[in-house]
Amino acid sequence: MVTPKEIKELREKIDATQAEFARALGVSFSTISRWENDEAQPSDTQEEQLDALKQILDNKKANIDKKKMKKMLTLMGIGGVIATAIIAGFTISSPLGASITSLLKAKGKLLDLFKKNGKDEVK
Repeated sequence: MVTPKEIKELREKIDATQAEFARALGVSFSTISRWENDEAQPSDTQEEQLDALKQILDNKKANIDKKKMKKMLTLMGIGGVIATAIIAGFTISSPLGASITSLLKAKGKLLDLFKKNGKDEVK
């Protein structure tokens, strides 16, 4: 379980305001505030996302640029950052990480997500 203190530390590691962090996670500013003040808890899915972000930021070998991470979260959201990290070779030890990894490793299946009406062309 991700603690209120860990949520705040994650946000502060990338120098994000509660509003910026909320946008990246697809929740409201008040939700982040309630999480950090132990007035509410993230859902299981949100907790997996926070745990995956924690693993990425805590990976000392990756030498993560916190400003770039903040920008990526703003542009892509947490799901995009996690998928990008997995493509880059990170191992995310959570059900969410395992799901994204298996999807990305399934040959030809990823492009199927973008096909229209079963056609082979992506438009």
